[in-house]
Parts: sequence; structure tokens; C-alpha cells
Amino acid sequence: MADAARKVMPHPRTLRYFEESTFDRAKVDDGTKSRALRLYEELAPSFFERIPDDLSDAELDALASQLEVRHDIEREERRMHFGAFALVCVLFMMIFVPLVQGGFDSLAMDALLVLLLALLVPYVFVYFGYENRVRAMGLARLRILEAKQRRAEERAPARPDA
Repeated sequence: MADAARKVMPHPRTLRYFEESTFDRAKVDDGTKSRALRLYEELAPSFFERIPDDLSDAELDALASQLEVRHDIEREERRMHFGAFALVCVLFMMIFVPLVQGGFDSLAMDALLVLLLALLVPYVFVYFGYENRVRAMGLARLRILEAKQRRAEERAPARPDA
């Protein structure tokens, strides 16, 4: 599992801005954080690699709910950014092909093409950050599910083999 977590970690050369969610910067700590939120913030940096054994079922369920909502939000953000990225790519190609055929004779269109290209390059990293966060959160959800299933199996009475 540790190898799987490394595959979804942000690339080390990306800027810090692209590694965090916009929701992470909106945190306010006034001392009233729920236990689930505190657990989430404690376990998220390690991609939930180790779920503490001393968590109650209610805490595990609350943690799973917290992660599910954040995962849904990040997936929606990723979809919107992919749509914007795709639109800019289409616009770039719609301008690029005629300019190549016409010989780049319009300074305004040349400038627009350069601007679109300047937007596309960093946008690859923006989308890369969203994609990695969504994958990491999906992996974390699977780890919580595995922890819940393991607990259920431990509590189940032993069945004699038939």
C-alpha cells in the first residue's frame, strides 16, 4: 500500500500552490473543530496509511463521512478544471491551425495564440494537482473501508467450517 500512496503523491517539482486544495486555506481554528475534522487533518498528510486501532466505530464512520464529502468536492473541482482545460485546448487549436496555414500574418491573433499557450502550460500542473488529490482521497477511502471491514470480521463470531 505504501507504493500506491507514493504514486498519487504530488510531483516534487510542482509549486506548493498546486499541491493544496483551496478548501485547505479556508480553515479557521477557533477551538471548536470536531473530532472527525481533527482526525482528518492528522491522518491526511500520510494519505491515511495507518488508521489508529483505538478509534471507535462512530469515529471511523465520522472520518469516512468527512473524507467522502471532501472527495466529492475535489472530484467536482477536478471536473470543472478539466472542462476549462479542454476548452482552452480547443480554442488554441482553432486559432493555431488557421494561423499556420495563413502564415502568422495577424499580430493580434499571434498574441492571442501565445497567451493561450501561456495559459495551457501551467494549467497542466493545476489539473495534475487536482488529479493527484482525487486519487489520494480515493485510496484513503479504500483504506478506511478496509479498516471497517477488518473490525467487522474481528467481531464476527467464528463459524465452524461446513
